[in-house]
Amino acid sequence: MRAGLGLAALVVGLVSGAAGTLVHQHWWGLLLALGAALVTLAWLPPGGPRTAFAAGWCVPVLRGALERPGGGFLIGADEVGWSFLAGSAVLLVAALVTAGAGRRTTGADGPGRADDPGVRGLPS
Repeated sequence: MRAGLGLAALVVGLVSGAAGTLVHQHWWGLLLALGAALVTLAWLPPGGPRTAFAAGWCVPVLRGALERPGGGFLIGADEVGWSFLAGSAVLLVAALVTAGAGRRTTGADGPGRADDPGVRGLPS
């Protein structure tokens, strides 16, 4: 189930990153693409699905920043293009920073619990 969610997040990231690359030149396209990507990232559970979505998003964005065979770019070197690239970088960093957020342990599982052999026999 978790692998399926990761694969689905990767595909959604690829498609939405490609769509964002195509419409980012319009002010509404830039806001819609980055806003939807951040909302999707926040909605996905931490770990693999978030990382897969962000990686899938960044592939078409980076491809759009590279020169096409005809000599043009899909993402220009203007303020809109740089904003789109910066927003994509923030998306990827946010996914990587929160990758381990779902793996926290509670205090009851850590050292110092009553059944820990290392604490038996110590005076309280």
